Amino acid sequence: MSSQSATLVVLRHGQSVWNRANRFTGWSDVGLSAQGVTDARRVGEQLRAAGLHFDLAVTSALSRATDTLAHALHTFDRPVSKTIRSWRLNDRHYGALTGMEKDEAALAYGAQCVRQWRRGFDLAPPPLDAVAHAKLVSALCDDAMPAPAALPRTESLRDTLHRVLPLWDDCVAPALVRGQSVLMVGHGNSLRALFKQLDHIGDDAIAQVEVAHAEPLVMRFDAALEIRSRMPLGALLPTR
Repeated sequence: MSSQSATLVVLRHGQSVWNRANRFTGWSDVGLSAQGVTDARRVGEQLRAAGLHFDLAVTSALSRATDTLAHALHTFDRPVSKTIRSWRLNDRHYGALTGMEKDEAALAYGAQCVRQWRRGFDLAPPPLDAVAHAKLVSALCDDAMPAPAALPRTESLRDTLHRVLPLWDDCVAPALVRGQSVLMVGHGNSLRALFKQLDHIGDDAIAQVEVAHAEPLVMRFDAALEIRSRMPLGALLPTR
C-alpha cells in the first residue's frame, strides 16, 4: 500500500428535513434540508481546495446520503472512478421510534430508556411492525437493498456494526490496500459503528462519540490498515 495516497475521507450527510425537525429518521428516506444542500456543496468546494482526489466513493441507499455525495461531487468537479451505493451503510434502523419526534419518544417510552437505546451499544428499540417495515423498505428496494423479509426491523449499534463490516471488508479495505483514496458518505450511527471498530473503542465509551453533519474527517492508514493520522478537512485547507 502506498504510504502517501491511501486515504479515507469520512462524511456524515448534510442536515435532513427530519434532523431539522428533531425526529428519529433511521431508514426513512427523507431528503436534505436547504441547509443540508448548502453544506454538501461547501464540502465539495473544500475537498477541491484541499487538493484531494478519489478513486472510490461509497454511500448508503438513503437519499440524504446519496444527495449529499451528488452535491459535494458537483462542486468538487473532479472525476471519481467508481461509486458504490449499499444498504450496509444505511443509518441504524430505529425500529418503532422511526419517525417519532424525540421528545414524543421520551414521553412514550421514558427518557432514560430512549437515551440508552440511542447511545448504548447492545440495546435496540422495539421493532417496527411488519407492515410498516415492509412499506419503509419497499421504497428502497433496488440493487442496493435486499428484500424486506431479509432485513432487520430494529437494530442496536452492535447490529449496525455487524451490518457495516462486510462493506468495509469487501470494498473499502481492499481499495485502501491498493493505495487508493476513498470518500465515504454515511450516517451518524453507521459511522459511529465503523469508528468503534477502527479506533478500538470500548462498548461503554462509544456512547460519547458524536459525528457532526457535513464535517469531513481525513484518515490515513498504514500497511496493516491501522489509522496513521486523522484530522478534520479544515486542517488541509490553504490559509489565506
